[in-house]
Amino acid sequence: MASHLQCLIVRVTGMWVLRGAARFIRVDLGQSMVETALMLPILVFLILAGGDLARGYAIQIAIQNGARAGAEAAAIDFTPTASETEARARDEMSRTPGMDSTVPSVSVTFKQSNGTTDCVSPPTLANPCFATVRVQMTWRTITAWPLIPNTFYFD
Repeated sequence: MASHLQCLIVRVTGMWVLRGAARFIRVDLGQSMVETALMLPILVFLILAGGDLARGYAIQIAIQNGARAGAEAAAIDFTPTASETEARARDEMSRTPGMDSTVPSVSVTFKQSNGTTDCVSPPTLANPCFATVRVQMTWRTITAWPLIPNTFYFD
């Protein structure tokens, strides 16, 4: 009979534990809502900042790829022109989503190996011609972040 009584007490105690757990969960639910309300602005801030950072990184890579593609086009063409080289650079940059390829300034120069003398047309092995493609753009973030600059100059 003593063992039967202990089982009943365990069951009764078990019921009290369940009642106590339900009450504990209800109390924690309010605390969780307050914690979520406090953390939500920080999470939104981090998500927006991450999106801005990703956009800036994509634009920077697009500008580098545009300059590389323009220089490659000038190197492959036997008689390169500045307009063909610029068009190839802008074509490469236009492949980046969200980037207007008409915004960056693209400058193309053709110089001899000393960097100051203009090229002889057509270039020869004795007088090679080197193309320099420079792409520049000022980029602004979507949101003006506090304590962080919101304008960047990509070159």
